[in-house]
Amino acid sequence: MESILPFRFEDEKTLLNKTHPIVRLILPFIFVIPFLIVNNIYLIFTLVVITFIFSAITRLPILRIFSRLKNVIPFAILIVIFLPLYIGNTIVYRVELGFFVLNVYKEGLSRAILLFARIFGATYIFMSFFSSLTYSEFIEALTTFRFPAVLVGSLIIMLHYIPIIASSNKKIIESQELRGKRITNYWEKMKSHAYVIGKSLVSNMERSEKIYESLKMRGFTGKLTFARRKIKVIDILFFVCFVAFTLFLVFFVDLSQFYRGALLLFML
Repeated sequence: MESILPFRFEDEKTLLNKTHPIVRLILPFIFVIPFLIVNNIYLIFTLVVITFIFSAITRLPILRIFSRLKNVIPFAILIVIFLPLYIGNTIVYRVELGFFVLNVYKEGLSRAILLFARIFGATYIFMSFFSSLTYSEFIEALTTFRFPAVLVGSLIIMLHYIPIIASSNKKIIESQELRGKRITNYWEKMKSHAYVIGKSLVSNMERSEKIYESLKMRGFTGKLTFARRKIKVIDILFFVCFVAFTLFLVFFVDLSQFYRGALLLFML
């Protein structure tokens, strides 16, 4: 069964397997933080394309990444869809609905496109780099950063239960459909899932309490230990190259002029 978590399976091979997990955990932040600060949609597009090319070269599961990414798009649209209707002064489109007039503003539309690109780009970059990590490598990277044991332990339990809850909810929805319930569109499906999650929340909390008590009886204190890997010179060089390349794109390259020039070349 395919996991809904963004991590790779233990037996999957990529060209990043020998890279230290902590480097693979930091790399997406290097790409994402600049375009969350800088209002430049060209930078977002460039980093997404570079991540895609990098994923193809390092043999990351691109199709699996996109199959998980499509679930984020409706939420991103829901977040930005009303911005063009309320933000700005320059009207680019007007819809008259009887006594009600709906205006679409240029400033709000630009902000909505930028926000959608940020959400889509950040999600895609994080999913791409996290797909190079196994579940154990992800936890190892967190412990290397010396995150509090309580936080790491809570995260482990949460990540363990996400697939279980998703699987049980899917089975409940399928059983409802077999009994004659009709789900005709995406939003009805979302409502059904929300209702099932609310109903099963209490039972899942009781289950997590029992697991926690059983772990305590076995001597679990929340402290996790891993055989520490040493950070090699190649890991440091890999990290420095990514930082230098990102800084070069942000401060030394006019990406808008680059894309305009490339577009003119294609049009000639």
